[in-house]
Amino acid sequence: MGNDVIETKVKLDYIQDFEMMFQRMKLERPREAATYYTILIIDSPKEFSDFLKIAEGLANITRRPLETGRACLLRHGLIAEVLFTGSSEIDDEFGRERYLPVHPKAIWEDVKDDLRSVVAEETYNAIENRLKEYSDYYNANFDKYGIKIKRSGNVTLRYNGKWVLYNILKNCLESKEKELKLQIGGERLFEEPLLSYFKKFLSLNTKIQLIVESDANIDIARALKKTYTDNLDVRYFSDNTSGTLRNYVFGKELALNGIKILPESGTDEPSYVGTAYVNIEDIETLNQKFKSLWDLAKPLEIEESEQK
Repeated sequence: MGNDVIETKVKLDYIQDFEMMFQRMKLERPREAATYYTILIIDSPKEFSDFLKIAEGLANITRRPLETGRACLLRHGLIAEVLFTGSSEIDDEFGRERYLPVHPKAIWEDVKDDLRSVVAEETYNAIENRLKEYSDYYNANFDKYGIKIKRSGNVTLRYNGKWVLYNILKNCLESKEKELKLQIGGERLFEEPLLSYFKKFLSLNTKIQLIVESDANIDIARALKKTYTDNLDVRYFSDNTSGTLRNYVFGKELALNGIKILPESGTDEPSYVGTAYVNIEDIETLNQKFKSLWDLAKPLEIEESEQK
């Protein structure tokens, strides 16, 4: 590596915070993953060599373990890989090390209750107090929507299904406009742990329109509708012709149009290739496509006795 030194805002305490969180999330390589994630959200280097210099200096982590940590994050839906962008200008923003992390608030929301049960109160409070600092770094580097671009352009990504759930969770936590449209297969959303995320979206008073491409788990959808009556509206296709298309539109802020591909090795969680949009016109186009499908789908009927 020579004598090259790179400036960093990352501290060892920051890495240790995320290492504790990733241990509770059962990541296989929590320290290496925490090192890569922390450098990504705080310094956001454009070259892997810069990640490596910081990791070696702070945590004595060399190339192969750092690459393993990055792969672990991708496999668990904590980062998404940018495949290409809509312009060379956006390409320059990313550099050659092109990954989009989930927001630290979404990670904290997912793990805080479990973490509280195993660490000292002083440690828990210290991590919670640093969360704003992590969020400020993240927002400065990846902008409001978490995809590094503002109101123009798009990015095409490879991501794990959980990355979408974390992204939705972050938007539900922070946005005033909580209107979510989801088109899913329905095979996995109504199973744990994904069902817990969905319930969390609803508990945050998010208004959800859900299109399910299968009636296999429709009884679970009915139970959710009974519990979250005003916040959830469900329609479905009953012929079990579930395709590979997966869409999500969050208000007028963000839309993601994805296609399911083979999962990453070492996980059963589906992977996707999709394009994320923040341009208002593009989002409106996806809104209209969703509306067309919504009009074709069957409304979920709830017996009057069930609503009482």
